[in-house]
Amino acid sequence: MRRWGRLAERRRAAWEVAALLAITALAATARLWDLGAIGLRGDEAVYAGQAAVLAGDQELKRYFMLMSRGNSNFLLYQYVLAAVYWLFGVTDVLARVVAAVFSMLAVPVTYAIGRTLYGRATGLIAALLLAVSGYAIFLGRLALLDSTLTFCVALAIYCGARWVCGGGDRWLYAFAAAAGFAVDAKVTGVLVLPVLGLVLLLTHGYSRLTVRSVAISAVVFLVCLAPAFYQLFKYGSLYFAFLGDSIRRVSHVPWYYYPRVLAHYDGYVLLVLAPVGLVVAAIRRSVGDIVLAAWILVIGVFQQTYPLKAFNYLLPLVPALALLGARALEQALGVVRRSWVPAAAAVTIVLAASLPPVWSAVHVDDYAGMREAAYWLKENTPPDAGVMTISQGSAQYVLAFYARRDAYPFGRFRLATILPGGTVVHPSLRSDATPRDWVVLWPPRLLASGDVSYLVFYTNAGDDPPEDPIVRSSTQRQFQRLVEDYGGELVHTVYHNREPRVWIYQVTKRLPQSEIAFSVERDAMRIEGRGFRLNAPVSLYYRGEFLAEVQADERGDFVTTVPVPATAGPVFYLVGVDSAGNYASTTGRHIWGDIAMEPDAGTTADVEPPPAVAQELGAANVRGE
Repeated sequence: MRRWGRLAERRRAAWEVAALLAITALAATARLWDLGAIGLRGDEAVYAGQAAVLAGDQELKRYFMLMSRGNSNFLLYQYVLAAVYWLFGVTDVLARVVAAVFSMLAVPVTYAIGRTLYGRATGLIAALLLAVSGYAIFLGRLALLDSTLTFCVALAIYCGARWVCGGGDRWLYAFAAAAGFAVDAKVTGVLVLPVLGLVLLLTHGYSRLTVRSVAISAVVFLVCLAPAFYQLFKYGSLYFAFLGDSIRRVSHVPWYYYPRVLAHYDGYVLLVLAPVGLVVAAIRRSVGDIVLAAWILVIGVFQQTYPLKAFNYLLPLVPALALLGARALEQALGVVRRSWVPAAAAVTIVLAASLPPVWSAVHVDDYAGMREAAYWLKENTPPDAGVMTISQGSAQYVLAFYARRDAYPFGRFRLATILPGGTVVHPSLRSDATPRDWVVLWPPRLLASGDVSYLVFYTNAGDDPPEDPIVRSSTQRQFQRLVEDYGGELVHTVYHNREPRVWIYQVTKRLPQSEIAFSVERDAMRIEGRGFRLNAPVSLYYRGEFLAEVQADERGDFVTTVPVPATAGPVFYLVGVDSAGNYASTTGRHIWGDIAMEPDAGTTADVEPPPAVAQELGAANVRGE
């Protein structure tokens, strides 16, 4: 009988391993499929660029600093990616592969938690729910920090659960190591410490702690935090400056923002099953139920109350939600345990319900065309040509990563900006309003200085139907006005699925409005112009009559000297018009006041307003008259 029992156990173990491998393979397929179809997003480009710098890419060092500007996170993911880059070279796909592997590995870890706390059935169901979670797949396919954080958090919870369930102190030390790595991945990883603390308090597990075990755990935790300590040592003041900028950031969203995000990316499988599992946990109140409740309570309450919200912040809770959902399904299937049909039906329903979110997660095309736009800039612009694009703080780094060009943001955000070369520009925080530095202050400066020569406009969606305008936001409208004010000429359009998604404009002047001025020395008139079309001829008119033609330089400026017209006076207009119709005008009141020189008999002062005069002359100039 014992022999048959051992044989049956081996068969169950083999089936369990096969099922787990199949689930993990399913998770890997969903996360790795066609990863390079769309280029990196802004934050992805930042992390990939930081990893490239760690791997020794000196060219990208100009654009990326080894410090997080957001919540002042650390660099565990970047160190791992840097090792991969060192072996295989710098590519965008590898950055996503590393994140996808962490996301995939969270699946067997979630299984291990479920098996430890409830049994193999719950573990396998939880692994399946996480494997087909559209939200986890979507974030697992992005080169962000969250999948690495989630893996480390889940690993820490598993080690803590093993210790709470009677394991030796080595599991407590393993928890300390995993917790340290979780903090290295992202600062919010520190929340696993209060999770375990709450579990120990509710289960009275603190009675098992000894001075020795606590001391060793603390040492292990601190040793695993060595990369973070090094970063603090090297960039301490900057770290806390970035942190100060970040904690002032506030998201104005409804209280149900996170459930809405989960429903959007994940469908309703977890949203339906997890609350049922929570009710079961409240009724049963086993050690496993306490662990899951503490996990959700600590991290969930923190994310819900923290003023800054983001679509990716909920990911460390998804394994816990999967375990609660598995708890609910396992309890329901336990009623009909004698038949395999209900279990097969439940799995089929879960897979069918998860298919649409999974399909959507795999085919997200946000920021499509930005990579291709960067490649075009790299191949068709001078190496010192600067670029500006719409950004919430990071989109410009996509152009820096792919094109190796100086790139700058246009938008309103509370993040510090790292300029090419490493200069840090902190946002001005004079009020509760979002800073406008990168809308009204820096763009004109950079355009006037010649640091920016190209403007890149993009949209996250196609323009079908035609009645739906591409320019949807205030920032987009302001950027389009910037393109118009600086004479932007469309030089390239990037299409995705036959839809225009990115437009590249070349700046043709350095000021939004051309300027002209003159001074008089004896019988010579010195004329200076600024903000005209770059390298274009400028026609000068006085009192509506042609005076001279000059050539603007590469900055759109010119200086010339002509004889003072015989009929010059304070009320007559000097007008400059370039070949594109840009114009400027001025009078001589600053020189002659209201006393006119001796005009020819019959002359009168100009009474036509400058725009009307200039527009007529400009139209004639463009026509070649």
